[in-house]
Amino acid sequence: MPLRSTASYRGTVVDHALNREFVYESKLERGFIYISLASGLVEDYLDQPPPVEYSDENGRLAMHTFDAFVDLVDGTRAAVDVKPKGKVVKSGIVQVQRLIEQQHGKSVADVYRIRTEDHIHPDDVADAKLLLRARRLLCEKADTVVAGLAASLHGWCRLRDLVAASGIGGDAFNAIVRLIGMGGLEVWDHARISYECFVRRARA
Repeated sequence: MPLRSTASYRGTVVDHALNREFVYESKLERGFIYISLASGLVEDYLDQPPPVEYSDENGRLAMHTFDAFVDLVDGTRAAVDVKPKGKVVKSGIVQVQRLIEQQHGKSVADVYRIRTEDHIHPDDVADAKLLLRARRLLCEKADTVVAGLAASLHGWCRLRDLVAASGIGGDAFNAIVRLIGMGGLEVWDHARISYECFVRRARA
């Protein structure tokens, strides 16, 4: 359970597939972790990385701890800070990242990113949690059935109807979620994944 106070919201996200816990210190950071773990673009996620030393604008020694280092499957290493967009300017994080990049360059990361609620939508977080859960409940038979049904789709279909057509209930729902995560199905208008959303075979 997270430890709540007026200043922090601390807890852990467990990735059962990797058998690892990831620490977060805000709801926004928790959402970023879920999205990162579910993303097919992310190879590895390092929470609570060691602090980076740099010189501030006055030449004084300073330390900064990024919220995460994220390794992407294409080999890119990203140093990420997660903040509410209303606090980005006041925090000075843009300047901190600029100084670190100037002084350390690619020895720390290939790219430096700030992520706010503009990048961490509640629907994306919900979908990520659903996908991580579906991956834990792997069922090859359901995946085969759903893949066959998806291949025969010629337009949009309510997800509920696809589950009904499978005849295997909840296992089919999880298989559909996994197929969406793999890019085999797409969701109408980027809606939150649910029994009521519409899906179709992903276009090449």
